[in-house]
Amino acid sequence: AAFFAGYALTQVLGGILGGATVTTSATYDGDDGQEREAGAAMAATAAAGGYRTILPLSLLLTGLTTLLFPAAAALGGPSWAAADRFCLGLLEGLLLPAAMAGVGDTTTTTEANNAANASDEAISSGNGDIKATASSLVIAGCYLGSAWAYLSAWFLYSESFQARVMEWGYAGSIWPLVFYVNGLVSVGCTFLFRDEFNFSFDIMQQQPAPSSAGSIDETKRAAKNDNNILQTTAIIWEETVSIARATVASKSGRAILAAQIGQGALLYSIASWGPLYLERIDAVPSSSSAHSVLDAARSITAPESAAAAAAVASSPISPTAAAASNAALSLIPPQISQALVGVGIGATADRMSATAGTRGTRRALQLASGLIPAAVLWYLSRVSGGGTADGVCSAEYCPSWLLSSPAFLLGVAQTASALSLGAVSVSHLDVATPSRAGSVYALGNVAAAASGSFVVNLFGRLLEDHGEMGDIAEGGGGVEFAVPFRVVAVLSAVGSLIYGCMVEAELEIGFDGNTQSAVGDDLDADGPSE
Repeated sequence: AAFFAGYALTQVLGGILGGATVTTSATYDGDDGQEREAGAAMAATAAAGGYRTILPLSLLLTGLTTLLFPAAAALGGPSWAAADRFCLGLLEGLLLPAAMAGVGDTTTTTEANNAANASDEAISSGNGDIKATASSLVIAGCYLGSAWAYLSAWFLYSESFQARVMEWGYAGSIWPLVFYVNGLVSVGCTFLFRDEFNFSFDIMQQQPAPSSAGSIDETKRAAKNDNNILQTTAIIWEETVSIARATVASKSGRAILAAQIGQGALLYSIASWGPLYLERIDAVPSSSSAHSVLDAARSITAPESAAAAAAVASSPISPTAAAASNAALSLIPPQISQALVGVGIGATADRMSATAGTRGTRRALQLASGLIPAAVLWYLSRVSGGGTADGVCSAEYCPSWLLSSPAFLLGVAQTASALSLGAVSVSHLDVATPSRAGSVYALGNVAAAASGSFVVNLFGRLLEDHGEMGDIAEGGGGVEFAVPFRVVAVLSAVGSLIYGCMVEAELEIGFDGNTQSAVGDDLDADGPSE
């Protein structure tokens, strides 16, 4: 919950800063000119560095925050751990909206980009045939990143790796290793792709030298800098409110928000509760030694088995980590398949748009993206509610021609949701100008995060109402998941149906003055206003 709160707070900020541009720079003209240049440079660093500055900042700071999580949890307990997750959400929330602003910037023609420096109204067309492809590549990278995270958890938490590190003399907890590995990967990616980024961190070197007036001028200059910071903050807030109003007022904007609410409920719920569901129905195989430890624990009866209890407690292999390793392994294929499907559907959507029209393509793909997972979850809710002996399925609900493994079906639901990469995940590039596209995408993400956070908590409450969360009911069939699955299925279906009826493919946001950027106006030829 702490992560989701932080993630939602900086989404629109990432889109605004990633999409902002500075049309001209100020010139030196004596002391006043130097002050103006310094103010313009400061504002440029804050806003006009765009996605090439926001992306490395987010990657680097996200990696460092991930590295600090084990220490925060160990030193400060749950409160510090939650604070670390909140900060991680703040920093990660900047990433995708800024990247989408970059997609909007790089998928337009040179002529359109030149026109954008004068007015976003000039951008009514561009390389529309590659918008879905470019957008899907960005999001496919996120899926592959998730696959890497699950892969690292599978390897680091596996019994074989636990045994190996014990042989090497490691006596600490095994769980922090995933955070160290993934934090270092994030930091490493920042420097690996440094040539693609704009590290505009030399702002202090551009500050003007102290004038002969001494401390009086220093005080005046500091006051002006403070005023510029306050002014930029006010401008960003005004921009956020303006874009939000324009998005809600737009027919396509409302369609995007509705679809994202359904997508958020679906994907967050599967990611959060899918592993527990598979564990409850024994669909994830447990390794023999992990089972032996659990069986030994269950067979302990006090007070005769105190020695056996001590032996289990001192076992070098963590059964919890081993179970997490197996669960992580089952989640890797869906992430990879979503990435592959996403890239393919992005290219396919561009080709379909050229022949069948953009609006029809977006609507058809989003309907499939929401209705197929909804059908899968509804089917699993019937299976889970059937009370069958083996806890997986019965002859009535599992015909021989259907691959009815719950893990497989959850994978189908996640993979089908990737069809949205040719629909709602690219609609912001259709209905908003490039400098606003990242912000519209961010608002959709906020809706998805809010929906996901709410539904994940609702899901948990529904499970608690059915029975105790801590007990794994062997052979119980996951009956308690029937109602939550149906709630998520309805939200997914309704969101996609609303999108399918309302979304358009024409510019609606940012071209008529409703969301013209105050940032761009105030960073015009004369630099920031005094």
